[in-house]
Amino acid sequence: MGKKLERVMKGDRSATSATSHDTSDVDGTKSPEPYSCTGDFEADYTELCNRAGLMEIPKVVPRPHRPGPPPPPDPKEKVEEPTSPVPSEQEEPPPTTYTTSDKFDYFRPKVQVELEKPEDKKSMTEVYIRGWKVDQKYIDIFKQCFPAADKLHTIDFWNVGLTDNTLAQFAAVASQCLNLRTVKLDGNPVPGEGFHQLIGEDSMIVSMSLRSCKITDKGAELIGKALSTAKTRNQSLCALNLNSNLITDAGACHIANGLRMNRTLLVLSIANNAIGDDAAKKFGEVLSRFSLTHEEVVERRKVLSEKGAPDIRRSPISRRAESRDRPGSQSSRSQLDKSMAKSGRASSKAKKDKKEDDKKGKGKDDKWKKEPQRGASKVVSLAETLGKATKGKGRQSGGKKGQGAGSITEAETPDIPEIINPLLEEAERVDGELLIPGNRALINLNISRNRIGEAGLKALLKGIQYQITLTTLGSRSGGTGLMRLSVQKNNFSPSHELYLKVQELMMTRDPLYKPPSKTPDDESTSQATGS
Repeated sequence: MGKKLERVMKGDRSATSATSHDTSDVDGTKSPEPYSCTGDFEADYTELCNRAGLMEIPKVVPRPHRPGPPPPPDPKEKVEEPTSPVPSEQEEPPPTTYTTSDKFDYFRPKVQVELEKPEDKKSMTEVYIRGWKVDQKYIDIFKQCFPAADKLHTIDFWNVGLTDNTLAQFAAVASQCLNLRTVKLDGNPVPGEGFHQLIGEDSMIVSMSLRSCKITDKGAELIGKALSTAKTRNQSLCALNLNSNLITDAGACHIANGLRMNRTLLVLSIANNAIGDDAAKKFGEVLSRFSLTHEEVVERRKVLSEKGAPDIRRSPISRRAESRDRPGSQSSRSQLDKSMAKSGRASSKAKKDKKEDDKKGKGKDDKWKKEPQRGASKVVSLAETLGKATKGKGRQSGGKKGQGAGSITEAETPDIPEIINPLLEEAERVDGELLIPGNRALINLNISRNRIGEAGLKALLKGIQYQITLTTLGSRSGGTGLMRLSVQKNNFSPSHELYLKVQELMMTRDPLYKPPSKTPDDESTSQATGS
């Protein structure tokens, strides 16, 4: 009896193992293949969520907009006279200035998208997520969806609970989106504060907002180094919003240092932080002019040597002053001697050509001949500079063959500062230090609602006056300088003399400023005074 039971048990076990092998083989044949995204975000997102085994999938909905104004009445139509209102028990018509939704549907997680063409599902341009946690599962899904959306240019994640890991992966995803230009991560405090990963040297992001992310001086230092160092600089970011964080003087000084070699950032907002006079003085120094550090001086010498002798010869610093930057080695001196010898041979050759032109009778007035030669050399030097900076981009631009570097005119001169390295700007030696003009690319600075006092306000005023002086002298090689400066609600009175002077200076620099029109009384008074 016992042997029969053992045989039966062995048979059941073998049958069970056989069936398990069969089911595993069947499941193996049914395993899904890797999904390739098609560019239709809603379809790709839904399919990847189903494959990830998510029980509740946030819906993809179009981003709501305020209804537009009603069309104007047609004048040809007859307007009926209003009659006396008749009381009725019917409900009021729905409002026309906003839309309503069920309260449970309003708070339910969803993904809001903006389509360039409502009928084209592959034309998604913007993604908005509000107030629900984007964890590792959703990041893995977005890794595949976002790069496939060719027209995606804006990602807005507000209060989505990012972590150090998910932020690093999001930065990697953002680098794969070729047309992504705007990133908003407001309300996402991250312990590691690694937001600088989004604005590296190769980043293509143009506008970034990090409001209420609890960024401290640690994160501000990383952001400042990402903006620029002596050797690297971000060349795409134009607007940075750091409002309502925990940045103090130390962190703001790091951001100001990031503006030393950065000539791309146009708008910077650090309002509602804990910035004091030390940071304001640093901003005033960066806006006016500042001395180069040892590392920057070494990098400047390296750039000048790579540019060649003509650029060294055009530098306003004398050779004697240039040699005082640091004790030059024997090899560097020999290289400078060779470059000077080449420039001497070039100048002698130019003199010979000039003499031959004089013999042929191409003009008798020496002054008239010198002026065109200066302008021509300026055009040639600018053409060489642009030709080096845009080398390799001519094929992508699709321009005509005749529109090369040699077709540059003097009218295009103001565009040169976007290409020239800040280390190659004019330098002046004062008390053993090299001073170069400060950042004039920044046009909008918001440092309101901080702790800036009279000393910081004075430093900012000095920087503005320096920029205005350069503009008055006609120097626009580094930009126009600040056009808007917001310093209200700091530790000084609105009626403070320095504050009123700053407001008066900035009023005329505002691009939207319109001078007050003269009244007839003013015109008559001016005419009487002139007579």
